[in-house]
Amino acid sequence: MSSMKKIFCICLFLVLSGTGSSVFAQLSKIGTTAGDFLRFPVGARASSMSAFAATVNDPSAMVLNPAGLAELNDEEVLIEFTDYYLDFTHSYVGIGIPTKKGVAGIHVLAMNYGEFEETTEQAQGKTGRTFGAYSVTVGGSYSQYLTEKLSVGGTLKFVHEQIEDVSASGLAFDVGTVFITPFDDIRFGVSVTNIGSKMQLTGNGLITECDLDDSSSGNNETDCYLATQEYDLPLMLRVGFAWDAYTSDDIRATLTLDGNNPSNNVQNISVGGEISLLNDTVFLRGGVPYIGQNNSRETFNAGVGIKYQVDSSLKLGFNYAYHGYEYLGDVNKLSLQVYF
Repeated sequence: MSSMKKIFCICLFLVLSGTGSSVFAQLSKIGTTAGDFLRFPVGARASSMSAFAATVNDPSAMVLNPAGLAELNDEEVLIEFTDYYLDFTHSYVGIGIPTKKGVAGIHVLAMNYGEFEETTEQAQGKTGRTFGAYSVTVGGSYSQYLTEKLSVGGTLKFVHEQIEDVSASGLAFDVGTVFITPFDDIRFGVSVTNIGSKMQLTGNGLITECDLDDSSSGNNETDCYLATQEYDLPLMLRVGFAWDAYTSDDIRATLTLDGNNPSNNVQNISVGGEISLLNDTVFLRGGVPYIGQNNSRETFNAGVGIKYQVDSSLKLGFNYAYHGYEYLGDVNKLSLQVYF
């Protein structure tokens, strides 16, 4: 017991000291990865709390921390929709199914960027045509408890991005673990997401006319294929803690803390919490994300949730999350959970 407490304290110290140092000047890595839609928060509960590595316990865990999927006791479906700026929409559908030894799940995560008016170098303006763009992942997950206190999980997913007839695809996986420590049952979670292959745009849209010898006149132009570079996916390491600071028959207050180490930005921390009322029927949530990330314009998150028992075999959950931004305006996220 004493040695486990020491390990817990050391981990907490490393998270706070490591992420705290990010406040000092660091080289910005923004714009250095592909698949930026993978950074968007998933799940109204988790995203409203900001810090979720050790407490996510619904089908959104498949892309946040797969170990949290082991918390499901019944079959559960999570459907989420977020209307972002302009015509951007962010959607997620996840299904978790308990098995004899653990919990399996599948998910689809999509970002639709809407329609764009086409412009070309030759037309010198709008052509009258439009084109679309989207990003999507499809994946499968599995999680189980190795002991009463330790759960592990993993997700394998296919990542695809498309803009008109140019696209990039790759494979990635996420891994995670959650450990219930002997120190007041504080939960310790670690996840590494978006470990995978590099992404490179290919397609007929990269074919363009060019002059192979522009030093001479009268040459016939020929088709050339524009060169593109490979880019990594946005790798993210999260180390988090969740503490039930107060519990009673009807009320539970949980505090959360995450240390984030993204491959395309500086280290930062997120803090949040959740208050459960009426024996896990009504929920109030809030959090502050990305503290120490100077270029973040997200100010704070908040949300509410409710669970409703329809009958003995069906329960519904409704969750809402609010995301405040400094310049771009507010974003609202809605999710529906169905428990069978």
